[in-house]
Amino acid sequence: MNLHSRQENSTLPRPPIAPSDPGLHLGFTRGDWITLGAAASTLVPFSLVRFGGLAQGHPLLTSLVLGVAIIAAAFFLSWATEGLETVVPQSVALALLALIEVAPEYAFEVLLAYRGQTELAAASMTGANRLLLGLGWPLIMVVAFLSARRQGQRFTEIELDARNAPELLFLLLASLYAFVLVLKRSFSLLDSVVLVALYVAYILTAFRQSRRRHQAPARVLTETELSAELEENSEPAEDADEEDESRDIGVAARVKRLPPGTRTLVISLFLLAGAYVLFFGAEPFIDAVLQVARQVGVSQFILIQWVAPFLSEFPESLTAFIWAGLIVFAGKGLSNLISSKLNQWTLLIAAIPLAYSVGQGHAAPLPLTAQSVDEVFLTAAQSLFGISLLLTFRFTLRAALTLAGLFLVQFFIPVEGVHVALGWLYLALTAVFLLLNRRHLHLAELLRAGRPGR
Repeated sequence: MNLHSRQENSTLPRPPIAPSDPGLHLGFTRGDWITLGAAASTLVPFSLVRFGGLAQGHPLLTSLVLGVAIIAAAFFLSWATEGLETVVPQSVALALLALIEVAPEYAFEVLLAYRGQTELAAASMTGANRLLLGLGWPLIMVVAFLSARRQGQRFTEIELDARNAPELLFLLLASLYAFVLVLKRSFSLLDSVVLVALYVAYILTAFRQSRRRHQAPARVLTETELSAELEENSEPAEDADEEDESRDIGVAARVKRLPPGTRTLVISLFLLAGAYVLFFGAEPFIDAVLQVARQVGVSQFILIQWVAPFLSEFPESLTAFIWAGLIVFAGKGLSNLISSKLNQWTLLIAAIPLAYSVGQGHAAPLPLTAQSVDEVFLTAAQSLFGISLLLTFRFTLRAALTLAGLFLVQFFIPVEGVHVALGWLYLALTAVFLLLNRRHLHLAELLRAGRPGR
């Protein structure tokens, strides 16, 4: 693709899909309408259960109906926020996508902290973070590897670049700060201020980096270089179109291509649907899950730690897995989950002491039990190890399998103290990896990304 085609594709708005195209109605395909209908259909049983008394006295049925609706709500929010890529820079859009897509998890955390269920709030927070990094990141690599294998290709690593430096830098800082929480054995409003400041600094850095990249003057090519590039890309416009089309899939893609007025309306409806379910469904869902745990004799801590985060993160991860399946966009899928991890490791934690203080009626630090301290320590150690694997700007299949294996081992060794032992193992592996790869670490890019005015 030559310089002219790059410039045209980055500045000209994408034309909306013509309503007269075969198989399209109001800009959506038949498959899109089926997907939208399936998501919207969850609102009816949700409303009947929430406001009509249906399934009253049946916590399992209640949790299933509300849980499915929460998944649909997360999809609505995902489609809406992906549509924002048409009006803001991609790095900022990914940050917003990561922020809004985890709204269900925020609803659970805020509710539990507000009600003073501190141990369950810590369980949900640590579960969400470990699930995202321990399974989400590895599955991106595995999906891309299997997709390439089906096509007779070999794909064993995802390459990152300087554009990923801001999220890696601030995720590293947030992970280091998490050990302060372990030492303090509490979450306070001061912690909220620090973590929110880190996320705001990340957003500003990402926006500054994106603006600087778009404002950078193009280098003038020599006649020889221009001829070589033209020869290499004999059909630039078609290639660009194919790349755009390969990236845009499903409902989110159609939303981006709608006329501006229609797009705004559709995005607003999606946001309203998602907000409706989360606002009215989070509390009864949590209560139903806790009742199910009591009835079947399962630990409430375990159910809240893994069930709620799985439901809230499924749509977000599915979007990233679709990108990974395209192979060429596997890096974008990984970037999305890295941004989500940063969001959860900063704003999600910051929301907990704030909600707890509101529930108590005064500013108060949220105390951590001994079990919660161990969980936070393990989560912080896992985060540090995960970041260290990315400091080479390469995420390999071996690294992905290592992360997944270490995550899954906790379920097969139900021994007291296993979380602390795993935490120290993560830290030891971090030190070994950094030592062995010290010549390949891109620390300069991270420092450059964090410099103000750079």
